[in-house]
Amino acid sequence: MSSQPVPDAPPAQTNGLVLVSQLERAAYTQQWSQGAELLVQLIDFLAAIRGRIGVLSPRPTPEARRGFYTRIAAAVTCLVNSPHFLLTESQFAALCGRKATLEAIFELSGFAGPAHLMRFHAKTAPDGSLTMTGQQAFFLSLFYSLDQLPPELTHAVVQLPPDWQLMLTMGWLTSPFVHSATGEANRRLLFAAHERLRQATMSPNSTALLGLSSAWMHCSYADSPDKHALKASLNTIWRRIGEVNGVRSRSRAYRKTDKPVLVVVAERMRCGHAMHRSYASSIEQLRARFKVICLVHEDYYTEDTSVLFDEVVVLRGITALSAMAAQLVRLQPDVIYYPSLGMSEWTPVMAAQRFAPIQFMTLGHPAPAMMDTIDYSLVQAGHGEAAHEFGMKVLERTAAGTFTPHEELDVSKIVRGHADDGKVHIAINSSQMKLSPRFLALCERLERESRRPLHFHFFASASGISYDQVEALLVPRFRHMTLHPPRPYGQFLEHLAQCDLALAAFPFGNTNSTVDTCLLGIPTVAYVANEVLSIGDRDVLRMVGMPDWLVSTTDEDYFQVAMRLIDEDSTREGLAEQLRATDVSGRVFALPREEDKTEFGDAVWWMYENHEALQRSSAHLLKIGEPIPS
Repeated sequence: MSSQPVPDAPPAQTNGLVLVSQLERAAYTQQWSQGAELLVQLIDFLAAIRGRIGVLSPRPTPEARRGFYTRIAAAVTCLVNSPHFLLTESQFAALCGRKATLEAIFELSGFAGPAHLMRFHAKTAPDGSLTMTGQQAFFLSLFYSLDQLPPELTHAVVQLPPDWQLMLTMGWLTSPFVHSATGEANRRLLFAAHERLRQATMSPNSTALLGLSSAWMHCSYADSPDKHALKASLNTIWRRIGEVNGVRSRSRAYRKTDKPVLVVVAERMRCGHAMHRSYASSIEQLRARFKVICLVHEDYYTEDTSVLFDEVVVLRGITALSAMAAQLVRLQPDVIYYPSLGMSEWTPVMAAQRFAPIQFMTLGHPAPAMMDTIDYSLVQAGHGEAAHEFGMKVLERTAAGTFTPHEELDVSKIVRGHADDGKVHIAINSSQMKLSPRFLALCERLERESRRPLHFHFFASASGISYDQVEALLVPRFRHMTLHPPRPYGQFLEHLAQCDLALAAFPFGNTNSTVDTCLLGIPTVAYVANEVLSIGDRDVLRMVGMPDWLVSTTDEDYFQVAMRLIDEDSTREGLAEQLRATDVSGRVFALPREEDKTEFGDAVWWMYENHEALQRSSAHLLKIGEPIPS
C-alpha cells in the first residue's frame, strides 16, 4: 500500500477540495439553503470522478483519505441535524440517485457509518429500542448502506409509501457492492416487497431513469432465488415512464418477406467491449438473410463496428425518449434484437413497448428481462437448463457461444510468472458487483485454513470513490491483498498473468474474464448454479478442455477444489501446462463446426419463419430446428 501524503492536486481534485471548503463554510455558518445546493453539487462531483486509485490523487495515506471523507461527513452531519435544514424534492431525488456515494462518504469517514444520525433523529424508548416516524425513516435511510442498515430501518422502509420506497430501492440497488450477510438479507427484504413499487406515481426524470436502470440491472447480482421478480414490478414503471414521455407501442403487422428489416438496439457497440467480443461474430451472420440496422447512442459506439451492419443509426447528444422511439418507428422493423438489456437507461423503456412484431433478446447481460413485450430469449446450447428463470419463451440454439478477440490482444507478448515471495497468488478477476458475501467469506476461509500464505489480487473494475470503498472493505479482511485499478487491456493482462490460479466469483459468474485466464494459462475454479448467469465459466472451461472437476455445484466443493489447487503445485502446474499446450485462441475464437458459420443467423431466421407457430405453442423451452409442439 502507498504511504505518500497528499501533495499538490490536479485541477479536478482542487475543485473538489474547494467544494468541500464551501460546504463546510455553509454548514458551520448556518447557510442552510446554500448548504443543500453545495451538498448536491459535491455528491455529483465525487460520483463523477473516475480516478484509477480513488478520489484523491496522488494516492494518500489511509489517514489522509479518512480525514478527507470525515470533513465531508461532519459538514453533512451539521446540516442534516439542524431543524432548519430542508431539501427540495428535486434535491432529495438527486441524492437518492447518488445514494451509493453518500453511503461511501460516511463509511470511509471517521464516523464509520451514519449511526450517529440515527441516535440524534430517532427517539430512544425506555427499553433502549429506537422509534421514528415514516418521514424520519425515509430520511435516515438515505445515508445507510444495505450492509449497515439496522433492523428498525429495514422494517420501516418496506412499510413506507410506494414512491418513497421506490426512491430508496433505486438508491440501494445503484450501489453495486453488497459485501455482508446482513446486506444480502436486507436486499432480499427489498425484493420481497417489490410488488408495492407498482403503486408508485413519482414523476419520471433523468435521475429516475438512471436509478431504475441500475436497480433493474444490479438486482441480477444478488444472491437470492427470487431476485428477478423485482424486474416485473420495475417494468410497469418503465412502461409508465415511456408513455408519459410519448413512447407508445407502434408496430407493423407480422409479415413474411425475402429480406426483413432487423434492428439491433445496442446498448454497447464498441470494439473491445465485452458485448462486441461476445456477439460480433453472431451479428455478422444476420446480414445474409436480413437487412440489419444498428440503433446505438454515440457514447457507446465506435465506427469500426459498422462493418457488422447494413446501416448504423447513431443517437447523438441527449436525445428525448420520444425521439428515440420515433427512430424505431421510422425504421419499420420486422424484428428487433436486444443483444443485452440493463446497461443503459433508454433501452428498457423501448423494450417495454412493442415496435416490431417480433422482439427477442440474447444474454449480453445474462439475466431474463421479465417483459411480456420480449417474445423470445435466444440462448446458446446448454443454457436451456435455466429456462425456468425466464418470463418469456426460451429458444435454445444448437451451437455454443463464440468470442471475438480483443483489439489489444496479443497473448504471445505476455510473460507468465509472479514474485518469488513464497505466496500463492490468486486472481479474482470479477467486477465488484459479483463479489458476493458468500464468495468473500469463502476467500477468507481459504486464507484461514491454507497452510501456505496467500495473496489475493482483486481485479474489481472499481474507480473513484468506489475504489476507496472497496479497498477500505477488503484490506481488513485479508492479510495480503492487492486491489488493482482499471487499466488498458494489455496492461491488465500483464498483471493478471502474474497469478498462479483464478477464482471466478459466484453466484454471478464470469465469461470473458475466464476466456482471459485460459488464454494466459491460468487454472480457474468456477461455480455453476441453477441459474443462467452462472453457466458461462463452465462453457469456457469445457471449450478449452479443462476437467469438469474445476466446476463446482456447492460452496463446499468449490472450497475443496480451490484448496487443492493451492496445496498441490503439481496439479496446478499440470493444468497450466495443459492450457499452454492447447490452442486456446483457436478454440474460443474460431467456430468449431462448418455449420456454425451461419448457425446464429439460421436460428434467427427459423424464429422469424415460425413465429406464429411458436406463439401458439404452450411450450416454454423450444429448441431451434426441432418440431414445435402445440
